[in-house]
Amino acid sequence: MTLPDGWREGSNAPKIVVRLRKALYGLKEAPWLWHDNIDAFLLSRAFTHSSASPNLYLRSGITLILPYVDDISMSHTEAATNAMIKVKANLSEKYKIMNLGRAHQFRCIETHHNDTKIRLGR
Repeated sequence: MTLPDGWREGSNAPKIVVRLRKALYGLKEAPWLWHDNIDAFLLSRAFTHSSASPNLYLRSGITLILPYVDDISMSHTEAATNAMIKVKANLSEKYKIMNLGRAHQFRCIETHHNDTKIRLGR
């Protein structure tokens, strides 16, 4: 890393410490900062933490979001399709995302959808 333009370098430079204000990918702090960032984003969009796992986000009981490292699994009932389209649009405004279609399995957990329910199981 180099100091910003205008900072003196060399033996005449003042002895300073420069604080980096963003996480660099690959540092051990990056996952925590990512989690804090996505957590604040989802909570601001009316999602709540599940009592089963703080990493599982729920909204209206018919929409589930499960972030894991740099993947996000989303499940919703057919009735919540329009709401999930809006959530995806919000996510794409803030983050670079790629829609890989309906997930049938995420981290060895199968998801089954119908008009009113989402069932998780193996």
